[in-house]
Amino acid sequence: MKKASELMKEMGFNKDAPVATQEAFIKHLIKAAAGTSVITPTEKRIIQENPDKIVQFPKQLSFDFFDDEIQQNLKKSKKA
Repeated sequence: MKKASELMKEMGFNKDAPVATQEAFIKHLIKAAAGTSVITPTEKRIIQENPDKIVQFPKQLSFDFFDDEIQQNLKKSKKA
């Protein structure tokens, strides 16, 4: 298994790029390869320094319209 620095070098990534850019690149590689979202060390530090600014978004409602459609079709077929 290759180190992140080796991957970055092979892909022509600028080794003098800002740390945030390097973290974003690694974060993208992990997301693309494993489908997993991760938090970078910089993001973790910002969250720890500003816990009062963390916003908890409400859970989005979801509806299962498929079940309703099946029930309507069953009612129609019973009438016929």
